[in-house]
Formats: sequence, C-alpha cells, structure tokens
Amino acid sequence: MSETSLGGVTWQGSLRDLANMVYQVKRMRAFGRLSLRNTERRSVAHLYFRAGKLVHMVVNRGDIRTFLAELEGWRRALLRFERGATTNDVTLNDEHEQLLDETLMKMCQSGVVAVPQLPRVVDSKLVEARDAQQLITPWEWQILVEATRRVSFAVAHLVGSEEAVHVLQDILDDCADAFPAFASLKIDPAGYLQVVDRSHLDRLSRENLLEGFAALITICQYFCSPIIGEREAHRLIMRTLRDVGPALINLGVFQVNNYLLSSGNL
Repeated sequence: MSETSLGGVTWQGSLRDLANMVYQVKRMRAFGRLSLRNTERRSVAHLYFRAGKLVHMVVNRGDIRTFLAELEGWRRALLRFERGATTNDVTLNDEHEQLLDETLMKMCQSGVVAVPQLPRVVDSKLVEARDAQQLITPWEWQILVEATRRVSFAVAHLVGSEEAVHVLQDILDDCADAFPAFASLKIDPAGYLQVVDRSHLDRLSRENLLEGFAALITICQYFCSPIIGEREAHRLIMRTLRDVGPALINLGVFQVNNYLLSSGNL
C-alpha cells in the first residue's frame, strides 16, 4: 500500500491491499471514504467510515450484500482512501461490518488479498484483556477460528466428520485444564469454534490464548500420529492449514518441523 504517509490525507493501493487498508482505517478510527474501482467489471463502490466504523456504502448497482458477493470474485482493483471525505448518511450497522470482515477473510484465504500486518497492541471487541499489550486482534481471532476448522478437517480425513467433532471437543476440554477459558469454546458440526461465554475469554491474556491454540493443534497432530505415523500426521496438518499456515507461524501457534519432515518413516 502506498500513500503520502500513514497519517496522510489520501492512501492508494491495489486490491491486494484491501484488508490492510480497511484494518488501518479501523485501527486509527479514521473518518473518510474508501473507493474501489474495477474497470474490468465496470464496478465502483464507495465505503464511508466514521471513527473507523463502516456507516454507509454507495455502489453503482445492487446493495451491499450484492456488492460483497461480487467482490469475492474480483482479481484486481484500484483503491483510494480519502480521509475527511464524510457523509451524513448512516445506513449500515455491525451486521454489515461483519459481512465485510467475512468477505475480506475469504479473499485473504484465497490469496487475492494480503493478510494485514498486525501490530502487537490493538483495540479489539472480540477478545479483551486487562493489559492493553495482551489484546488479541479480530484478524488474529478469525485466523485461529479458521485454523481450528481446518484441523478438524484433518482429523475428519482419518476418522470421519462426526467423530472428528467429538475428538475436537474432547481436545478442547483437555486444553481447558491448562487454559480455563477454553471451557467456554465449543465445536459446531461444521468444525467452527463457538464462544459460549465470552467473559471467560476476557480474562485470558493474548499470550495464553495463543499458547492454548498451539496446544490444540499439537494435540490434534498427536491424535493423528498413531494412525498414519508422526511424519505423515505433521504433513497432514500442514496441507490442511495451507495458506493460513504462515500467519499461524507468525503468531507462534504452529511451526514446521523440518527435521521430522526430512527423516525417515517414524
């Protein structure tokens, strides 16, 4: 993403910068208009933010849901964020903002959009801690949720989807002994994490939360090892995580064991 400066009046970039640009707008609680132009599809959208919150959108056809569905298929676009370009209209709410976040996450997973580079100290509504240095960001949380879903697929590959849900829930329950906040997490039939009681997560530091998810992934790999061998279990987890793997490595939640991969069958 190129701009006059991070605090400049105008930021510009390509479609690959979209998630990072939206993230920076939210982080800085900026006021302004984010314009997306796709000349191939002749599509234009203007997203208006007020104190970092999405409040209004103008598109040349359809509504916000139609546009976001179309946006998932974009492969290129020009972006421009103009700070201070505001509107009095407020037509969107938290539900629409969540739809935008989900669309960006899908585009990050497909590799079309780059995952934002996340600072260590960020305000977050999803998971809070008493010390601001220990906050986990919304993007980090979404990555952890997606990683859990994919790991459930790895287990399902070996024991079936229904049994995998039970296995993952048992592993979560085991993790809750060391990380009590995990008692508030449940696995739904699709393999997604569900937060039953967010107040438990509020008391868990960012560091402990990441350690808990690292333990969850490691235990899942250990579960697979007796079935297909330690090395193949590690490969299975790597293949399943795919493009979210690098983000997990950066978070310290997962690491590639090159020694294990280069060794013979174990």
